[in-house]
Amino acid sequence: MIGLKRLILLFACLYGFSLSAAEPRPKVGLVLSGGGARGIAHVGVIKALHEKNIPIDYIAGTSMGAIVGGLYAIGMSPDDLEWAVKSVDWDKALNPGSPRVLKNYRQKQEEKDYFTELEIGISKTGAKSSVGLVGDHRVMLELQRLVGNFNVQKFDDFPVPFRAVATDLNAGVPYVMDHGDLAMAMRASMAVPLVFGPVRHQDRYLVDGGILNNLPVDVARAMGADIIIAVNISSPLGQVDDKSSVLSVTYQSIDVALVQNTKESEKLADIVIKPALKNIQPNMFNQADAMINDGYLATFAKSELLASLAMSDYDYKTHLETRNFLPREIPSRIQFVKFEGNNRTSTERLQEHALAIMDKDFQAGLVQDFVDQVVASEPDIQNITYKVVENESQRGILFRVQEKRWGPDYLRFGLKVADDFDSNTRISLLVRHQRFNINSKGGHWTNDLSIGSVLSWESELYQPLDFGNEYFATFNIEAIKDTKRLYEGLDAIGEYDHKRYGVGLNVGYNPTRNSELRAGLWFKDESVTPVINDLSFQTAVDDTVGLKINYGIDTLEKTIAPRYGYDLQTEIGIFDRVQYVSFDGFRRFPFYDSSAAHLRFKFDFTDLVHDNEYFKAYGGVDDFAGYPTHSLLGLNMFIMEVGWFTDLDQLMLPVLGAPDLSVKAHWGNVWQRHINLEDMIYGLSAGISFDIQNNVLYLGSGYSRDGDLRFYLRLGTGF
Repeated sequence: MIGLKRLILLFACLYGFSLSAAEPRPKVGLVLSGGGARGIAHVGVIKALHEKNIPIDYIAGTSMGAIVGGLYAIGMSPDDLEWAVKSVDWDKALNPGSPRVLKNYRQKQEEKDYFTELEIGISKTGAKSSVGLVGDHRVMLELQRLVGNFNVQKFDDFPVPFRAVATDLNAGVPYVMDHGDLAMAMRASMAVPLVFGPVRHQDRYLVDGGILNNLPVDVARAMGADIIIAVNISSPLGQVDDKSSVLSVTYQSIDVALVQNTKESEKLADIVIKPALKNIQPNMFNQADAMINDGYLATFAKSELLASLAMSDYDYKTHLETRNFLPREIPSRIQFVKFEGNNRTSTERLQEHALAIMDKDFQAGLVQDFVDQVVASEPDIQNITYKVVENESQRGILFRVQEKRWGPDYLRFGLKVADDFDSNTRISLLVRHQRFNINSKGGHWTNDLSIGSVLSWESELYQPLDFGNEYFATFNIEAIKDTKRLYEGLDAIGEYDHKRYGVGLNVGYNPTRNSELRAGLWFKDESVTPVINDLSFQTAVDDTVGLKINYGIDTLEKTIAPRYGYDLQTEIGIFDRVQYVSFDGFRRFPFYDSSAAHLRFKFDFTDLVHDNEYFKAYGGVDDFAGYPTHSLLGLNMFIMEVGWFTDLDQLMLPVLGAPDLSVKAHWGNVWQRHINLEDMIYGLSAGISFDIQNNVLYLGSGYSRDGDLRFYLRLGTGF
């Protein structure tokens, strides 16, 4: 009897095996669309599929779908995926400029007049512009950190075969990437035009795959998938009407094509999952939890359709065990560093930077910080990627440098508009020319031109004396004509041209990244020429030769509306005809989440001068609010400011964004030779400013005792 039972059981097993052999499990392909931050919902979909024991045999993705899909394909679990997308500081990664904290003192001072990142390149072939609004090196670094280093180059050899879809700009067709550097493939798939530049990958110029194939169902089918689960997280079309802007219409035109190709792809899928993602925009990376939850719930809403694909607990566990995480190539210690691709930037300078990571334990964060620092410090470099390599018995890192294609000469443009609503409008157009890496030590030539109320040319040849840029020398030329109003009290009685000329040779030292000390021999000459009046007076700086010493330190966290840090500048002049000391410094003390206290001291003191001479002009919103701009002439000056700064995030306005509010009280005065501390000017100023694509729009008012109530407007860069 027992033998008969065993025989029946054996027959049943053989019959079940024959059925399974006759009817193999259908292969499931998962297709993930693009849609910016909304693509984080893909993590919730994969999490739900895991809980339902649904196997994934192939993955194809576009843009953010390529990132999530690629990470899953190399062996990440749903929990790993959630950690990965949350671990990226997307605001930092997508910021168009390098963090200010990484820039040296010289760079920080240069950017005060030219906040904008828009840069025009001049080369032998003509003028060129950058190819994207956002620098891509930080995005690439984050992708490399998440992917890691491994030797597998064929995407079919991943634990789950994978494809990333991009658009070939020159061929005008979708391009499917099935081998090569996975991080680079992800980066190419998400290269949104205008935002990112195209990626040169596998001898093609690639941009976002969503343009032509946002939901690549056909790609997964070609890989061998029998059943396609397609996840569409793309944004729905907005509404265009007679009041829509040109920009809105342009974006809508692009979105129409994307939505149309996505709809066509949905028809080819067997199961379509569309997470709700209500009120979630493609840039809302801070809503990760909500998007993951939406993806999870949308998948469970398809439970009936998905049920036939589920495996038993035992079979699914066995299936997952075959998805071994790809082994990573990680050096225990960085034993050497190499660079390739750098032409204008000398290898000696790059190797000097590399001393910061040599012989240290390999950590992705350490390498990211290093690359961030190099890109911020070397203005000819656009992007750096890296890979772990082996040299005989040593392991190290090979950095691939991509220099800006639009160099080697660069132009930037700025604008300054200042108005005190008293028929005194000052407008200047700014142009800056820069040439970097004139020699192996990184010689740098800068020319600043101003046309308008201020007509000037300032040129500096900056030469580091060592590869680490600790010591330097400069040669400077300046020629400036500033047309100003002449006041008697609060009334304008004419205009004059204040002309300044100077030539100097300096040597300098950078004690820290945030500070600079320089000293040099200078010839300086100034003159005052009446324009529409007969009054004339002498300047304190008149055909004089001597020593000029400058020291500055800048730790502000950002140039426009900083909340913490300080900026101090000191100048000492020891000349044969005049001696002076000037100081201007302020500090911000952070309070709460978006506010800061403000404290500023500024003074000018001169010697070897006469009562009827003139040194500087003060007055206006920057010094003594309530007085007309440049209405206070003097040889000596002191002012102290205290104030409060805060973000008004609750007042988000279209185009302008959220304003910053500043309120200041000032106390001080301007004198000729005889300083009288008993006669001081005090007053208040208040205003709101907007940071519009790194350009300042400021509207405020000021009042001073014995002055007046005045209103001020500032527009452009350099305020």
